[in-house]
Amino acid sequence: MRTTRLRNRSFSLAVALASGALVMALAPASAAAPHPSPSTPPPSPDAAARDPRFRRDRVPPILLQPLPTKGGIPRMAPPRKRPGTPDQWARFDATFGTLRTRSLGPSSGPKARESALATIRECTDPASFESMYAAFRGGKHDVMIAMLDAFAAGGGEGQYALASVAIDHKDAAVRAEATRRIALPPADGVLAAIDDGLRSDDHDRVDRAGILAGATHAIEAIPALIFAQVAAGGPDTTTGDAGWIAIGKTINYVANVIPVTGDNAAGFQPVIGSLIEGVVMRVQDCVVTVYHGGVHDSLVAMSTYDSGGDTSALAWDMRAWAKWFNEKYVPLKQREDQELASAAAAAP
Repeated sequence: MRTTRLRNRSFSLAVALASGALVMALAPASAAAPHPSPSTPPPSPDAAARDPRFRRDRVPPILLQPLPTKGGIPRMAPPRKRPGTPDQWARFDATFGTLRTRSLGPSSGPKARESALATIRECTDPASFESMYAAFRGGKHDVMIAMLDAFAAGGGEGQYALASVAIDHKDAAVRAEATRRIALPPADGVLAAIDDGLRSDDHDRVDRAGILAGATHAIEAIPALIFAQVAAGGPDTTTGDAGWIAIGKTINYVANVIPVTGDNAAGFQPVIGSLIEGVVMRVQDCVVTVYHGGVHDSLVAMSTYDSGGDTSALAWDMRAWAKWFNEKYVPLKQREDQELASAAAAAP
């Protein structure tokens, strides 16, 4: 869910996405939550360690350092580059285009369709994934499922492809199927896709990236989630009034008369004017602040679960979140990392 709110420019709280990094800009007043966060009972501090889906051998390095006082948040994982060569991409483009036209069209028979779906599932070459998605992204549900199965069998690049579909695809059912196939804990490819999504200028994409981070328990995303909760809606390009409200009453009066003449007759046609008596409120200078509800909810759920303390009271105040991260969460994760290192050293 994405919530927008008009706020006075001098009290805005904005997060700019610049130069590929999340940059924080804090104004004197912190943002108020557009809706209250649900209160979640805090689990025991070692709850995450007991869940095998979320267990890690060591604490991610990004959680062991305080947030930077200036500049951008470090990336969770390096950006991904498309594997393969232009010749391979062209060959896959042609192959999947032909498959879509001849075997998956409305005139294709059941056997041809089933054979085409089997071909898609068996194509696990990472160089084919982008061509496959371009060819079949608007296909029927069975085609999308076959494609997602191929991604799931495609190793790290397949995980990146699944995460990209879970963030970018317009169909919520397809996004859910892609999310269900992502392995836990999330691989670097998944983290790279989430990182790209959280740094996007598309507010819906940011929200879906935050939701995916929560669904995969990507604790590496907590620093980025803190600053992706709230964002400026963009530069104000309005000319004239952005809006106005008038409270008053209309008074009619005779503003002018027009002579009207005829045979042996004369008269006047009145021209009626109007006056408004009352108050007019004009909105001339405003900025839109966007609240990413999916990002916020994932942040509260993950931070509460992983730290063992309820963080919902931090609401949408990024100053409070930054203080919590630096003073409470980082020391907690540093102790946890030391414990994991000691346990690994003592293991036979």
